[in-house]
Amino acid sequence: MIEGKPVFDVQTKQADDKLGDAPAVLHPAAPEEPKIRKEDVRSFPDVHVKHVTTHFEGNKMKVYCHIVNTWHKEVMLDKIKILGTTREIDNFLRANEEREFLVYDGPKITKQYLEAWLDYKTQREGDYFETIHDVRFMYHEQDKTYSINDMKVRLPVRDIYG
Repeated sequence: MIEGKPVFDVQTKQADDKLGDAPAVLHPAAPEEPKIRKEDVRSFPDVHVKHVTTHFEGNKMKVYCHIVNTWHKEVMLDKIKILGTTREIDNFLRANEEREFLVYDGPKITKQYLEAWLDYKTQREGDYFETIHDVRFMYHEQDKTYSINDMKVRLPVRDIYG
């Protein structure tokens, strides 16, 4: 400026213009995440009951389930149908997360309910799935009631609501 020259040198401007023509640097593509394929049940997210704990309080019983999300993305747990009741869970499990949820809080039961159904949905796609569980019971002779001894997931995972 003081010398009376332009602030931007013409040669520098031309060099900058040539750089703009340089090919873009290619970055390796991120590995593609596994996708849900409707024709392949093995691609469905697997969310299931891993462990069950039962607590008694007088004539009442509380059942807690440790639910695990073995899928690579977060899912929303919708509800569980267990012991003749439906319990809204409406909570989230991150990828590979396991947490305990209260799934039954009511009177002791006097009959066996041999199946339980866990409904959940994917966050991104909003697609609903269900895992069916076989329920095994323990019989209590003193008061002729049952409590859940164990639950085992029955595969394959089912695609529901669409």
